Amino acid sequence: MSTYEVWYNYLRINRFFLEERNKKFLEFCSARDIIYLSEITEILLNEYSLLQGIGPSKIADIKEQLAELKTRFLKQKNYTNIINTPLDKIIFNIPLIKDVTIKDFLCYSQKDIERLNFTTSQLEEIYEICTTTLPINKTLSFIEEILSEEEIELLNDRFVLGKTLEEIGNSKELSRERTRQIEIKLKNIISHILRNTNFNIALKIEVGFKDDISLEEMYSLLTPKFKFLVEILKKNEFFSRPFYIDFLELFLFDKRERFFSIFHSFEFTNILTTSNVNTLRERYSSFSWITQNEIEKIITKLGYEKHGKYYIINSGHKDIIELYFLKLVKEPLRIDENSIKSIIEDINTRLDYNLYQTETEKEIDNLEVHLARRLEGLISRIDNIVMTDSRTYLHISKINYDVEKFLNLKDKILSKNLNYIDSIAIYKTLYEELNSIGITSDYIFYSLFKYHFSSELNLTPNGNSRVLTVEGQEFNRVEELEKFLRKENKVVEKNYIQERLNYSNISLNNAIDNSQNIITFDRSYIGLINLVKITESEIEFLKRLTLQTEVDSSVFIPNLIGKINLHKKLQNFVKYNNINKYFIASLIRYYLPEYKGGCNTLIRSEKKN
Repeated sequence: MSTYEVWYNYLRINRFFLEERNKKFLEFCSARDIIYLSEITEILLNEYSLLQGIGPSKIADIKEQLAELKTRFLKQKNYTNIINTPLDKIIFNIPLIKDVTIKDFLCYSQKDIERLNFTTSQLEEIYEICTTTLPINKTLSFIEEILSEEEIELLNDRFVLGKTLEEIGNSKELSRERTRQIEIKLKNIISHILRNTNFNIALKIEVGFKDDISLEEMYSLLTPKFKFLVEILKKNEFFSRPFYIDFLELFLFDKRERFFSIFHSFEFTNILTTSNVNTLRERYSSFSWITQNEIEKIITKLGYEKHGKYYIINSGHKDIIELYFLKLVKEPLRIDENSIKSIIEDINTRLDYNLYQTETEKEIDNLEVHLARRLEGLISRIDNIVMTDSRTYLHISKINYDVEKFLNLKDKILSKNLNYIDSIAIYKTLYEELNSIGITSDYIFYSLFKYHFSSELNLTPNGNSRVLTVEGQEFNRVEELEKFLRKENKVVEKNYIQERLNYSNISLNNAIDNSQNIITFDRSYIGLINLVKITESEIEFLKRLTLQTEVDSSVFIPNLIGKINLHKKLQNFVKYNNINKYFIASLIRYYLPEYKGGCNTLIRSEKKN
């Protein structure tokens, strides 16, 4: 077996075959649990060729990509400063690689690899680094080949000279919006190149793994032409937090960020222990300022995840639940009385914890319901754990959605109402557009909108059903609805209200139920109580008739309507109103609020005296 064939055993297909070009092939491999390049055989390609729409040209394209990869891997030996780097300088959490260079590792046979007794994930990490890390000058050349001189000039204007989008657009006869779109496109291109060439690792190699480096050295290293790249990276302009954590290593002049990037490179499967931290301190003894308190300050300041036991010494349930959802929960987790015991057991077993141990040892009525409510209350106070459906939760990092497209929907969403965000109504209105970018429920929409725009728009939860108030506006749905109906001064169809106020059906029904002044006139029509044609004497008689109709604390509305239509004292009431079960049930609930129920049966909550 050649050394290349050994590499292929640990190089993932989806790392080297881009989805936009190979989506169908990647789906084909995934369905058959085909993961590594070594598994792309002639037999597999023959099987793939039998699929509808897969002709010889598609198969030839895959083979061409494999040939290009081999050529790319052959070139690695020419990058002397890369392949002569000891792996333990790059990877901190894998033993038995001290003084082993990238070149050494790439020459190992399958038997050599097996003797190391590494896990598959460790081998994947090492081989990915060994085969894809390119020198900085090569990465910069890629950027220069793909971006035009005008595009590079635009980036320098924007990030080095600090020009606004409008200023840049005016100089190039482009609109502000078009300039913004170009900027986003260029950031995406650059971020893709940097990730796929392990730019952060190449930079550490270039500077000799020094603990400190000045900005001037960074500018010199990347040359004046690419000064924009330093500014973009420094300001974290295009990397989401998980990627940015890796790129903190670029700015070694800030020792706190430097230490944290090293700290985060430990990939612990469960929890970080004091022993692990002591290992860090020994390796980086030059960081004499580091104490437990200092580490916690770093993490608190930067907002990164906390790790298990080492932090819960001074924390509690909230941190362990956050860790559980971030590290261990892969799919939406339902919290209810049927699942609560198994969830608590899973947390305590896998994280060596004692969540709700005292409660489970007590004899409590409806214990499962009690624990489920407690856990739900705790989860609601933790940032980034969101509801994906009623009583179902997931960490926001596990939601696969198109962030850029969602951010671009902000103005469209705000145009529905400038004062508040009714997540149920907006999700219904933009259902297809939100679903197409991976947002599959109004719960997820509510959580993501709050997550992305909370600071910018000064959002606050309103207390209504999944409503966010914008810029500290006061909002009461019942008051808004009553004000709207007073202005209309007539019976109005529900659909008309939903269109005008952008309410969901659920939101509208909640407002009707909570109002003391709104009456349902028909299945789909509502209005204020003052629109009902009824006298004081008719009100009193209607109350008495309702009580007389009651059987076992219940009133059957069709029976009550029969008596209303026949009674002489209510002839005018019947004449001037549309008597139906929706109207009568609503009217009874208004005048006799102790009755609860729907349009067919009302139940009296208190027994008659």
